[in-house]
Amino acid sequence: MNNKGGICLVKKICALAVSALLMMPSGVIASAEDDGNKEVQKKKEKTKWSLTWSDEFNKPTIDPRKWTYDIGNWIKDEEGNLITPGWGNNEKQYYTNSEENSFIQDGKLIIRAKKEKTTDDSGTYDYTSAKLKTKGLFSQTYGRYEVRAKSPTGKGLWPAVWMLPEKDRYGGWAASGEIDIMEAWGSKPNKVAGTLHYGETWPNNRYTGKEYEFPFNEGINTWHTYAIKWEPGEIRWYVDGELYQTQNEWYAKGQNNPIKFSYPAPFDQNFYLIMNLAVGGWFDGDPDETTTFPQQMEIDYVRVYELKNRDYRDPVEPTPKPVELPKEAKHPLEDGNLIYDGNFERPFTVIDENESPFDPTYWNLVTLPDFGGEASVEKEMIDNKNFAVITPQVPGSFSHSVQAIQLLSLGKSGRYKVSFDAKAAADRQMSVKVGGGAERGWSKYSNEETIKLNNTLKTHSFTFDMLADTDLAARLEFNLGNNGSIPVWIGNVRVEEVTNEPINESATKPPLPDGNHIYNGTFDQGAMDRLTFWNFVSKHKKDSAVVNEKTREFHAILKGHSSKTADKYLVQKGIQLIKGNDYLLSFKGKADRARSIEVGVLDESGKKFYVAPAKVNLNKTNDAHELKFTYEGETSDYNSQFIFYLGGHSADVYLDDITLQKLTNIPDYNDVDMKPLKNGDFLSGLSFWTPYIHYDANAEIVSEEGKAKISIDSEGNEPWSVLLEQGNLKLVEGLNYELRFSISSQIARNIEVTLENSQYKRYFAESVEIGNEDTTYTFQITPTETDTLSLKFLLGKSSGSPLGKHEIYLDDVQLNVIK
Repeated sequence: MNNKGGICLVKKICALAVSALLMMPSGVIASAEDDGNKEVQKKKEKTKWSLTWSDEFNKPTIDPRKWTYDIGNWIKDEEGNLITPGWGNNEKQYYTNSEENSFIQDGKLIIRAKKEKTTDDSGTYDYTSAKLKTKGLFSQTYGRYEVRAKSPTGKGLWPAVWMLPEKDRYGGWAASGEIDIMEAWGSKPNKVAGTLHYGETWPNNRYTGKEYEFPFNEGINTWHTYAIKWEPGEIRWYVDGELYQTQNEWYAKGQNNPIKFSYPAPFDQNFYLIMNLAVGGWFDGDPDETTTFPQQMEIDYVRVYELKNRDYRDPVEPTPKPVELPKEAKHPLEDGNLIYDGNFERPFTVIDENESPFDPTYWNLVTLPDFGGEASVEKEMIDNKNFAVITPQVPGSFSHSVQAIQLLSLGKSGRYKVSFDAKAAADRQMSVKVGGGAERGWSKYSNEETIKLNNTLKTHSFTFDMLADTDLAARLEFNLGNNGSIPVWIGNVRVEEVTNEPINESATKPPLPDGNHIYNGTFDQGAMDRLTFWNFVSKHKKDSAVVNEKTREFHAILKGHSSKTADKYLVQKGIQLIKGNDYLLSFKGKADRARSIEVGVLDESGKKFYVAPAKVNLNKTNDAHELKFTYEGETSDYNSQFIFYLGGHSADVYLDDITLQKLTNIPDYNDVDMKPLKNGDFLSGLSFWTPYIHYDANAEIVSEEGKAKISIDSEGNEPWSVLLEQGNLKLVEGLNYELRFSISSQIARNIEVTLENSQYKRYFAESVEIGNEDTTYTFQITPTETDTLSLKFLLGKSSGSPLGKHEIYLDDVQLNVIK
């Protein structure tokens, strides 16, 4: 936050004299702690845990068979390219593998943070420390993880014991999860926190957790035992044997998935351990004049166990529950709407000073001076209903520079639907989310939805599950900043509790963002049986279909009775096929013994074949198979059926990784966004564009006379310290795109231009020399995959010495398909 068990635990038996633990032979402990298993508690039995891995730190040096290091201050991609400094948290330390920063002393591991300057190719840092991890050496799914530690105190110190997945099985952080066993604020030594991170890749990640407060006169600077017990669908946190938190609601969703991965993802895979002492960062801020150095975190031991005397619990998939709000909450209106004055009958409360109190019941127009926005609001009737017309006279540099906010009460485990009508005077976008305030760490309860607006009034909606604790002062935010001064109309706003509606698995299925027409072709999404969107049919009741939790492949269990080929089949309905298009089907398949299956495509009624059944031979090896076909129906069909015929043989069949892609070597341009980039002439202000100014830079990005004007006083320490980007650009594999833009700078310098996805994979990257002359640059890009990308202009640190004050003008940005 990785040697096998059977170690004699004599060395530290005194340290284990916690009433909740009883030492047993052969590396087994029996625990009387609350383990979440009520049946075991009822029988007054003790759960036994068998040691699988440990480090008692009783050797002279750190064991390289158990621990490795993170080095530096930057997160890097798989190719070693720099992504973000400060480990994504604004941390100030440089991690080393030096014996000055981590070593064994008196049977304990010491992680020492020092105040000393160090420099590498990416920057200069004021502190050094260490971050040890077991990645590639030890990882485990489920079990008891226990660390006895003592941590330092002082502003800006951030000790942590935590876990990350050995492989990012479900996507980049935090879709594949993070488990924080313990992290502490150096400035608040009477508390520790335990947290889960999950959801989607940043920025649509979620976190939930709780704090533990030590008894009087105790704190992180004395010895304590921190532990979690992790079972399928449940994680429990302990301090010195005291249970203080249980979590069993979370999810994971990939960017190319139609639905979430099957629960209990992402916490159903191997995680490795991390221990570190950070300096600075968002968690506890930076050190101040009261913080002394060196400081050190001490670890007495680390132990990992697995269950010995019972099976792990069966996971129970969380489902939304009806919410009962306390009396003091803001309760829904008679029609169920949690938003009061959803049609804007009342005036807004204007919040333009940091200390101004919010109206707790009705609407607030928020333009705080810290974020540089100014706005006005009026009312206008549309179809006999009031709409708020919000005009950002000064849009500021952030989406939250101009906000319309209403506070509302949300209950834990509730499912909520947000809906509203909106339009704009010209093309632009805004973001909408539901989240917590400062006391909740500005946490997100919903995704931050990007809403594209034009001059046509449309209804928008999204649904989210409230996985955090009940919040009586949650915030519905319409974020209207940094997109120019284009007015926005908002009306008919509703937030209402909704039921858990079942998925219509037969409904038409638009291609997924990666172009795949098959939903859940990897058999790891939807309900816990992992068969969502698929239907297995057999005329024989003893046949069945399952998906193994570990292999995540479809398994047709077929009995030995005789059958015809069509008597047993696996089908997915609602497949969209376009007349005249070529398609490629690919899948992996095997069988218990050599046999054949047939693959075909039917119309919605199931009576007409668009693609006649084609025979595919299977054997015991999991081979890849491909089938190309042209859809030659009289018209396009948006509800066809894709079918595997499995009858005629008694051997079991296994299928996985099923995809159906339209071939792009003969692209259907009717289905391709020929001009994915919007507002490249900046006539709609900065609509669709997102400026970013890092804390180390001083700059402003505005739209002026149909150009983007970037005024730079100080360009910061990194190329991305000043950034202008446009996201949500879907580019199609194999198509040729032309990128054009015109740019000039008062000072000769270089900038970087990239096209990259949300996981920072770059499909295009160029360094461009710019100067006083307005110059047009043209590049050709052919994506190797269909992906959703962001075009980024990195306008911060240039090569060479600091540049001083200057202005950059950007205009006529185009990204078009070349036929």
